[in-house]
Amino acid sequence: MNPTQEQPHTPGALADLTPAETLRCAARYLELHGWTQGVYYRVAHDSPFPQACVAGAIGMAAHGRCIWLPHDDKAKPGVRDYTRALDALSDYLDLNESQSRDAEDEDPTCPLSWNDRPGQTAEQVITTLRAAADDYDWSHTTEDDLETYADACAWADKHTTREGFLAWLGAR
Repeated sequence: MNPTQEQPHTPGALADLTPAETLRCAARYLELHGWTQGVYYRVAHDSPFPQACVAGAIGMAAHGRCIWLPHDDKAKPGVRDYTRALDALSDYLDLNESQSRDAEDEDPTCPLSWNDRPGQTAEQVITTLRAAADDYDWSHTTEDDLETYADACAWADKHTTREGFLAWLGAR
């Protein structure tokens, strides 16, 4: 894209979400509105906030509303946030779920088939979304953030830890 072309931009509260923030918003959405398998959204009584699968919840977090195909290019500008968050979740699953490959799973690291795995629970999905968000924050942190956190620990006479950094980052 040329610098002279208008960049897609999401206005308001959804502007400039990181994949980690989108994943945390999706986890919260599932806590509030419920989780489902097999479909993006399970609509009941024309609710504007239906139960969702993991991809549907990420879509709600990225778009701010129910988009029946959250990855559809016509649903701009949230598509970029949706795909980045789904990619971050897929990367996390690739690193952490590959050892639990099941012969019946087509692709155990695909968020859609992972969500629909028999025996999967809402609690597991929500916990994994938050863990994937933490992993993204940890692996994409800036050197300046790490130095600032280390300085804060030195002043407080505390040891630096991954968990401490993530808590510090979330509190900022």
